[in-house]
Amino acid sequence: MNARHLSTHAVIALVLVAACGWCTPAFAQRAPDNRVAVSVSAAGQLTATSFSQSITFEQYSEAGSLSAAYSFRPKPVVDAGVNVRVWGPFGVGVSGSYAGESATAQVSASVPNPLVFGQPRQVDGPADVSHTEVGVHIEAVYWVEATPRMEIVVSGGPSVFRVDQDFVADVTYTQSYPYTTATFQSAALLRERQTVNGFNFGGEVGWKMASHMSLSAGLRFSHATASFSDASATSVTIGGLRVGGGVRFLF
Repeated sequence: MNARHLSTHAVIALVLVAACGWCTPAFAQRAPDNRVAVSVSAAGQLTATSFSQSITFEQYSEAGSLSAAYSFRPKPVVDAGVNVRVWGPFGVGVSGSYAGESATAQVSASVPNPLVFGQPRQVDGPADVSHTEVGVHIEAVYWVEATPRMEIVVSGGPSVFRVDQDFVADVTYTQSYPYTTATFQSAALLRERQTVNGFNFGGEVGWKMASHMSLSAGLRFSHATASFSDASATSVTIGGLRVGGGVRFLF
């Protein structure tokens, strides 16, 4: 599923979240008594990440090639942040998130023959790689009390992500005379880091369990694109749609 489709689905979901508050009588919606909310939550990021890499190298005075396909499943996310109500139901917020996942990249290399020019050998195998995203999200916040116990929060703004990604840099293999075949042994990894800008928007519903604490459930869509030209990789999509819940401490 591409970013455009995910964005459309996220907008629909946010409208439904907001409608939970708007479906109550208008006079029931007001700014809450609390001015500050500190939240801690856990979520599942529903978006899978896939990209590829292709590099060339020289061996035995002949060009060889290496490609790798990466596919990371949906991953868990932890998030913590604070919202401050500034004027009426409007406020600002900042939050930090962490998502990480390990996966197996599929590596395929064409390695030159040491004796015969133009007769490369195919070498295929797996490589264990990891992908992590650390995000900082700045938010404009709309925070209302739909009922005495239920709160609606809608937010959005810019995001900054630090992305760490393992890439395949080389392969080792075994070979023996007459060198007509080669057998994959392992892959050498190179860790790359990029800091990229993106955006986020989301919404959550909080249910007060006490005057200074509520349980919350919600979703957030974030998006950015990282380019790892040094690794000769295609663009990597960062963020995605995530759904989860947690605790809000109210002050």
